Amino acid sequence: MSSNLSLKLTAFEGPLDLLMHLIERDKIDIYDIPIVSITEQYIAYLRSMSEFDMEVASEFLVMAATLLQIKSRMLLPKEELAEGEEEEADPRQQLVEMLVEYRRIKRAAVELTLLKQDADRFWQRPPMFANYVERTIAQYSPQDLLLALASMTNNEGRPAAYIEPQAFSVQEKMTEILHKLQSSPQGFILSDLLQSGQRGETVAAFLGVLELLKMSMITISQAQAFAPIYIFAKQGDTHESR
Repeated sequence: MSSNLSLKLTAFEGPLDLLMHLIERDKIDIYDIPIVSITEQYIAYLRSMSEFDMEVASEFLVMAATLLQIKSRMLLPKEELAEGEEEEADPRQQLVEMLVEYRRIKRAAVELTLLKQDADRFWQRPPMFANYVERTIAQYSPQDLLLALASMTNNEGRPAAYIEPQAFSVQEKMTEILHKLQSSPQGFILSDLLQSGQRGETVAAFLGVLELLKMSMITISQAQAFAPIYIFAKQGDTHESR
């Protein structure tokens, strides 16, 4: 029945897959294919089907015709070459290149499948601040804030290695930010908070912003790329320091 052919042929992804099966089964050197033997085995496999479903088998029949053509070229006696003439290319060369490339892709597909199976065993936690930015057009990560901090604290005149005593409290800066939001319900620009002139105070203020974001007491917003970043009080929050 034609269904038998469909079942047997669909076990292979195509004629190259069937050829690779025959080559690997008989442990044949892919670079030195015995074209007569492999052609006979390939055609015998197709003839073992009781009926041909042409829609399924057409590409397999095209490969059979290609193998027969290569076989006939291999069986022809070789003509003696005149001096300076190059020897004719091996008729199997194109087939070998196709099989080598097919084998490479198939092995890569297997490796990708295994990598996906490994990846499916892990769960990635969403970004820490994903739900805190409520009034932004686009979400901004802590890395974006760090880049903004770096651009505002860049001082070429200061030595690269610079250490100063910690003279500012993050808790005090958190309280200051909440008090500032009480007097400015419309919010204020992050850069205004960080431009204190003293690195320790700037760092303490920035850490205070991050801590308040973590506690869901404030939100940040930016209208578009490179626009000022605004700080707003969390809607419904009491603005009391914890």
